[in-house]
Amino acid sequence: MKLYIHKDTFYDKVYGDETWWKRFEWLLNKKYKYIDYEIVNLHYEDNIKDLQLGNDDFCICRFAHYEEDFELSKRVYPLLYEKFNGRIWPNKTEWYYYNDKQRQLEFIRENNIPHPISHYSYGRDDFTKWVEENNLEYPIVVKKSQGAGSEEVRLINHWREIDDMVSSPIDTSWKSGQFIAQQYIDVNHDIRISIFGDKILFSKRIHHWKTDEKKRFPYGYYYGDRVFGYTNKSLTITEIEKIKHIGVYLKEITDTHLNSKIMSWDIIKEESDFKILEFSNCFYFNMVDNQLYYDIKEEKILKMKNKLKDNTLYTQNVLLRTIRGIS
Repeated sequence: MKLYIHKDTFYDKVYGDETWWKRFEWLLNKKYKYIDYEIVNLHYEDNIKDLQLGNDDFCICRFAHYEEDFELSKRVYPLLYEKFNGRIWPNKTEWYYYNDKQRQLEFIRENNIPHPISHYSYGRDDFTKWVEENNLEYPIVVKKSQGAGSEEVRLINHWREIDDMVSSPIDTSWKSGQFIAQQYIDVNHDIRISIFGDKILFSKRIHHWKTDEKKRFPYGYYYGDRVFGYTNKSLTITEIEKIKHIGVYLKEITDTHLNSKIMSWDIIKEESDFKILEFSNCFYFNMVDNQLYYDIKEEKILKMKNKLKDNTLYTQNVLLRTIRGIS
């Protein structure tokens, strides 16, 4: 087996050494020297056509959510899927839902997954009708179907703010008037539950937006920040014991309905009537803050090894071991 890893040059400009292909390159040169690999820019159709593949070669593509990059990725993914005969990560189902909150909302509804009252809105009139029919009170959460890191999420206190966003000459990306609207539930943190095969990791992400009116909802970045940093906290054994059943439930959905081994889920109200906000492909996450995980096979909460390099490259490690069938 040879691995072909996408060299994301656009993402490279933004994140430098944090870029996925550089992380893979380091791992493959240091830890998995026996794996043959090639790093190639798979946004170019000619590069894809020129690949000379073996019967079990595998493709790894970390496609970014930025519009310019994502449009290229949407164009080449079907070509890559066909070229590699489906041996690609993210797989076809994972890719279908990636960076598309409208599709995720449809999936959540179809599978009766608990979630806040939500609606895909087609403009102000449609939005206000939904608010009235569901007897909702402001504020309301609105977010674009595409985007990550909460960068396209807003909390509004009146429908006029929708008009302001749609008509803004500065941020024209809301111009279509289409967006996800969601019931606001007052919490001070959310929980990210990350599925990695038989391991389930839990992180608490603190909501800082209430402390300063200049901060963005919900995590507290300032408007104009280029670097989005979460305040992550590792859960204690007691905290994990209380919610591990949610992780087991989400792992079953991940396995059965998404045909995936690696997926993260964002939830709120974890200790009572929990709600799912959205899910994503674990494209970026390192696990340096995590101290513990729940092991499905052993049915135990265990300590992370916490080797800095391994946990910084946790997703890449798990992905390589999954592809190679290493336990």
